[in-house]
Amino acid sequence: MILLALTAPSFGAQTFFRLSDNRTVRSSLANAISDSADLLSKTKSGYPLRFLLETNRKIKNGFKVSVIKKDNRWDIKVIGSTQQNIIYGLYSFLQDNAGFRFVHPEQTVIPDRIVLNNTTYGKHPKFKNRGFHLHSLHPTELTEYLHAPWKEGGMQKIDNYLKWLVRNGQNVFQFYLLRSVNLEKWSDSAPEIVGKAHDYGLKAGVMTSFSMIQQNAFQFVTLFKKNYKRQIDRKLSLLLMADWDFVSIQTTMGEFLPDLRITHSEEIRYLIKNAEKDYKSRIFLSTHVIKDDKRILHDGNNKVMSDDTGVLIHTVMCYALNDNYAPAYENKNFRFMYNKLINYNKQREVWYWPESSYWVTFDNSIPNLFFPYLTARWKDIRLLKDKNVGGHLTFSSGWEWGYWLIDWAVAKWSWTDGITLAESGESPGDIFLFLFGDIRISHLFKKALDLQMNFLIDKKLLEYMPAAAPFSELPAPFNRGFQPRPELTMKQILDMKRSEAIRIIDNKKLTQLKAFSDKSINISDSIDLKIKNINSKDLMGLADELNNALKVTALRAKFKYLLLTASAYKSSGDIERYNAVMVKASSVYQTALKLVKEQERYYRYDKYISDKFDSFTSYDFGYLYPVSSLFFWKREMEQLKKERFNAFFMKIWDFEKILGISSLFQ
Repeated sequence: MILLALTAPSFGAQTFFRLSDNRTVRSSLANAISDSADLLSKTKSGYPLRFLLETNRKIKNGFKVSVIKKDNRWDIKVIGSTQQNIIYGLYSFLQDNAGFRFVHPEQTVIPDRIVLNNTTYGKHPKFKNRGFHLHSLHPTELTEYLHAPWKEGGMQKIDNYLKWLVRNGQNVFQFYLLRSVNLEKWSDSAPEIVGKAHDYGLKAGVMTSFSMIQQNAFQFVTLFKKNYKRQIDRKLSLLLMADWDFVSIQTTMGEFLPDLRITHSEEIRYLIKNAEKDYKSRIFLSTHVIKDDKRILHDGNNKVMSDDTGVLIHTVMCYALNDNYAPAYENKNFRFMYNKLINYNKQREVWYWPESSYWVTFDNSIPNLFFPYLTARWKDIRLLKDKNVGGHLTFSSGWEWGYWLIDWAVAKWSWTDGITLAESGESPGDIFLFLFGDIRISHLFKKALDLQMNFLIDKKLLEYMPAAAPFSELPAPFNRGFQPRPELTMKQILDMKRSEAIRIIDNKKLTQLKAFSDKSINISDSIDLKIKNINSKDLMGLADELNNALKVTALRAKFKYLLLTASAYKSSGDIERYNAVMVKASSVYQTALKLVKEQERYYRYDKYISDKFDSFTSYDFGYLYPVSSLFFWKREMEQLKKERFNAFFMKIWDFEKILGISSLFQ
C-alpha cells in the first residue's frame, strides 16, 4: 500500500489516499489526488476520509465507488478499469456524494460540511470519447487566451477549463484555430496547451479548414496563392509541432458556400494523407446542417477520406436529431443528419457534434436563456448511447447567462447514473434537483423548462425570440436562412394593407408571446420567494443568476409582442396607440437593462466577454458586448420608428471580416 497524499485536519477534512498496488502513478492521477485533497481541505467532515484507489481490469471501462462508515472514519474505495477511470470515480464521489458541484471552470460549489451515507455504485461512460469543442470563431471566454496563451492569466484560465473537463468526467478538448494568429509564435506555445491537457488525461484537438473564408477560420490553403502543396506542408509542420491527438478539417468555404471537395479533391486528399501518414495525426472531417443542394456548389464527394478518417456530425441550436421541427438553415428538421450519422457509423468513426449555445443573434447575445437546449441534448444522448457512436463533442459558444448549466448537464449525462444515486437522467429537468438539492425550487425551474418547451418549441414561438441574423436583412440572394425565421416581422406588418394590419393585433402568435411572458414572470416571481430558503450562498447565487436570465427571456417575449403590436397600429394608421405601445416597449427595455446590470456581477471573466477590443476573431468585441446595452432590442425599436430594415442600419457587424473575401488572396 502506497501513501499518496494527506491533508492535515486543521485545514479541513482529514484525508488519506492510498493506491492498492505498486504501479507507477500517472501524472493525471497524481493531479486528481492533489486537486481532491485541496477541495476537501476547504470543507469539513465529522470523521477522517480514507481513500483506497485500485485498478481492476475486470471492470469494463468505468469505475465503482463504495462508501462505508467504520468506527472512526469513512472508507471510500474507488476501483477503476484504468487510472484515468479512478480519476473519474474520485471526482464522482466528490460531486455525487460529498456535495461538490463543478458547475463552471471558474466556480465550484463547495459544501460547508460533508454528509455521507453508506453506498455502493458503479458508472460507465455512454461514449468512449466525450468532451467539448470551444467555438472560438466566436469571441467567447477563452478565445483570446487560446490564441495568445502568453497573455497575463491566459494559461491559468485554460488550465481551469481543462480541470473542469476532467472533474466532470470528460476526456476530449477541442477549439477552432483562427488564421489571424501569429502561427510561428503560437506554434511555440501550443505544446504547453496540449501538455496540460495530457497531464489531465485529456485528448487535445484543434479544428481547422482547408480554405474556409468565413469568420477568420484557420486555412491550410489560400486559394488564390500558388503552390497549394507547399502551403499545406508549411502549415502542417507548424501546426503539428504540438502533439495534437486529432485535427478536424472543414472542407467548405463557409456556410452555404462551395464544398471544395469538388474543385480541390486532390489537394484535400494530399492534406489528409500527409497528416495521417507523416504526422500520425487523427483526422476528422466536419459536417454542417446545410444540405448539399443548398450550397452554390455541392457534390457530397467523400473520396478525399482515407479509411481512417473520422466524421463529425453537426446539428445546431436547441433542436434534437429526431425532432419533427427544426427550421434552422432552411431545413424542416435534422433527421437527414441522423441518417447521415447512422450511415457513416457503419463505415468509419463518427462523433456527434451538437450545440449547447449558438450565439450570433440567437440566444446568449440577446440574451435568451433557452432551457430547450437541455431537452434536445438529453434526447440525443438517449438516442445515441446504444448506437456505438464513437464520441460526443459538444459545440459550446459561451457560458454566462446560464449556459454553463447546459454544458454541465451534458457532461453529467455522458455517464450512466449509479442505481443507488439520486437519478438525474429520468428527465432533463431532473438536473435542477441534482444542482440545488431542494425539491421546491427545483420544481419551479423544471416548470420553467416545461413552459419553454410548450411555448417556444411546441407552439413554435422560438423563432420570434432572436434578433435578425447578420445576413438576413441583405437583399437576395445573400439573405440566406441561418436562424429560424418568424411568420411575422415588423417589416411585413408595415407593408400590409390597413385592413390586414389591424387584424394582426389579435394574431394567435402575438397573444401566445404575451401569455408565455406572463406565465414565465409568474414562475420567476415564485423562484424569487424560494431562493432565500437555499442553505448555500453559492447555490443561492446560481439560482438568482438562472432566474435573472429567465426574467430577461420573458421580457424579451413581451418586448417582441409589443413591437409587433406597435407595427400593426402604425401600419393601420393609429399613431396614438402606436406611440402608447412604444412607450410600453421602451419601459420593458429599461426593466430588462436593469436586470442585465444586476447579472453582470455574476460574470466570471473580467476581460474579453462584454467589452470592445482588437480580437483574433472577425468581431471586435466580446460575445456579451451586445448584451451590455441590449443592443439588438434598441436597434429593433429604432428600426420600427424609422422604418429601416436593411442590414447596414445601426450595424454592429463588419460584413467583410465575417465573410472573409480578402482571405482568398492573402
